[in-house]
Amino acid sequence: MNIGVKLQRLKNEDLIWLIYFFIVIGALLSNNYERNYLLTGDTSGQKKFKVLNITIFSVAFFIYLYFVLLNYEDIQTLKRDASRKEVLNVHIGLISSLLFLVAGALALVGEINRGGPDEDIGFI
Repeated sequence: MNIGVKLQRLKNEDLIWLIYFFIVIGALLSNNYERNYLLTGDTSGQKKFKVLNITIFSVAFFIYLYFVLLNYEDIQTLKRDASRKEVLNVHIGLISSLLFLVAGALALVGEINRGGPDEDIGFI
C-alpha cells in the first residue's frame, strides 16, 4: 500500500478518535438524562436520552461502515503475489469489520425500538 494512502488513513483515524471522544461525552450525558428520568419520571429526559443514544449508534454505524469499505478496498487492491498471511489478515479484517457493522446495526435498531429504560439491553 502506498505511503500516501496510509498517511491519509491515519489522518482519518485521528478524526474518528476525536469523534469517539464526543461519543463518550454523549453517552455520559445520555446516562445522566436516563438517571434523571428514572429518579423523577421526567418524560423530556427520556426523549433526550433516546435521541442521544440513537445519534450515538448512528454515528458509530457509519464509522463501522467506513472500516468495512476500507477493508473491502484492501481486498480489491491485494496483489496476486501476496503471501497467504497477507491474504488471511486482510480477509480477517473484513470479517471483523463486518461483524462490528452488523452489531452496530442491531444496536441501532434495538435502541430505535426500545420503549423505555425498562427495556434496556445493556450494551458496552
